[in-house]
Amino acid sequence: MDARAARIEAEKITGPEKRRVIAVRLPTPPESDRQVIEAKDLTKSFGAVTVFSDVSFDAGRGERLMIMGLNGAGKTTLLKLLADQAVSDSGRVRIGGRTSMGYYAQEHEGIEDGKSLLDHMRLSASIGDQELRGVMGMFGLSGDKAFQDAATLSGGEKTKLALAQLVVGGHNLLLLDEPTNNLDPMSRTAVGEAFSQWPGTIILVSHDPEFVRALQPDRVLMMPEGQLDHFDESMLELVELA
Repeated sequence: MDARAARIEAEKITGPEKRRVIAVRLPTPPESDRQVIEAKDLTKSFGAVTVFSDVSFDAGRGERLMIMGLNGAGKTTLLKLLADQAVSDSGRVRIGGRTSMGYYAQEHEGIEDGKSLLDHMRLSASIGDQELRGVMGMFGLSGDKAFQDAATLSGGEKTKLALAQLVVGGHNLLLLDEPTNNLDPMSRTAVGEAFSQWPGTIILVSHDPEFVRALQPDRVLMMPEGQLDHFDESMLELVELA
């Protein structure tokens, strides 16, 4: 019996392998003021090493701003400053009126061992468990997995949980630090399509060219110089190097 025939015969008994397909729908965000966030003269050093200095920019309602630069250019550090997860040496960040900010951390710092997936979701929104589990289900985190200890999750599952927390938070400004890391290709596509249709403001760090293409950023902030430029698809060649 050849290999194809053997596979067909096996599937008669076991059925084809099932893959959890995610179908993400982001809720329409509440409207923010026209200027959503502004950074002015931000400087950050670690010891004697200055990572970047005097970086200034803003982002408007519905804008997609991508932060680019080589490793060590301060991309993640800048996002942490914007999210109030780190302190700058000088400069300031001003959040616009009616802005609700959500932060996706690359290293999943907000996911704690000893807490279930549902516990994490409850911290993100004051809504019923059934609705929370519905959002988790969009990311393939369904059934008894809701009660599983987050410590047992794979890297891809942690990514999905963190994204589910963002979705349920009802934010209109999202800071995304490598949000497609650890996702399988089908999940990356689904997440990219969902964010591409979302009308809120996104500030993004990513080395995933397909995700960046789906989002179609309006502008690029080149680090560590802090230089702003309009985005065009020729920059996709640089994305994987970032």
